[in-house]
Amino acid sequence: MVSSLNATNEPRSVDGSVSTAARIEAPVLLGAARLRLAFPSTVRRGGRAGLIIQMGSNVDLGILNGTSIRTYMNNSSTAVDNFAASSLLDLSATGTNKVAVEFTVADDINQIEIRTTGLLNASVSVDVFEAYGSVTPLPVELVSFQGKATGTGVALTWSTASEHNSDHFVVERAEEELDVFRAIGQVKGAGNSTQPRQYQFVDAAPKAVSYYRLRQVDADGKEAFSPIVMVKSMAAATALAAYPSPAADFITVAGTPGSSMELFNQFGHRVQQVEMAPVQRQQLDVRALPAGVYYLRNAATGQSTRFVKAAGAQ
Repeated sequence: MVSSLNATNEPRSVDGSVSTAARIEAPVLLGAARLRLAFPSTVRRGGRAGLIIQMGSNVDLGILNGTSIRTYMNNSSTAVDNFAASSLLDLSATGTNKVAVEFTVADDINQIEIRTTGLLNASVSVDVFEAYGSVTPLPVELVSFQGKATGTGVALTWSTASEHNSDHFVVERAEEELDVFRAIGQVKGAGNSTQPRQYQFVDAAPKAVSYYRLRQVDADGKEAFSPIVMVKSMAAATALAAYPSPAADFITVAGTPGSSMELFNQFGHRVQQVEMAPVQRQQLDVRALPAGVYYLRNAATGQSTRFVKAAGAQ
């Protein structure tokens, strides 16, 4: 530790454990708090550095904008890097979740600082679990690593600007504790490349909340890790239903809001595309349909339901 302001339990941020944390807490009326830590070795230009932190439960965009990560060389008062937390995190990855704030350093550094300011009506606290940095530049220049919940699982995508001696990427997942990651898949790397590359992997059996990272493995066995992303999986799709049946004029469709539906006749011919509004139930006009049996299918999940169009209005 180098210096602090409005901080408690500072040694916990440098004890090598991601289960214990120091806390900085900015008082109300725009008070400030900060914690500055030293790396055991210099993190060279092009390397990666970061902090594992946990924001308070009342986090919003104003708090993210008022929280910054800064890096320094020795005891200089001029920052090498200065990032607003809002540029490194989004609100879906904050609150009660432990997250890694990671970035590529612009020049050699050996200190990192997190600082935050209070709001007019509330104090702001940040728990700091650990600071870390790669001593040498990574052989793979990772541009992005993202995760998105879909109807079939969590889609993970990442891209690289260049790769040197890259063999493969191991996709790892943690559930509750960020220090317990397990491999769930592997994707072959490009070897040597100076061109942008895109990769993807689907976790078909995600948990309600999952944390993901990439373990990049070189041909000589050396390893490096990506930033961590947190993804909340989609809730189970709402059961699909269409009623009344038989129906002469209108049916009510109950299904997943915003989903795309396909309407088929009894011969398997698609007769209509139905886009669900952002509500769970909506009416569908079936007056123009000939009498017969019809099937409504969710295009994303494959769920289907049957209804009968009665003779009458056409």
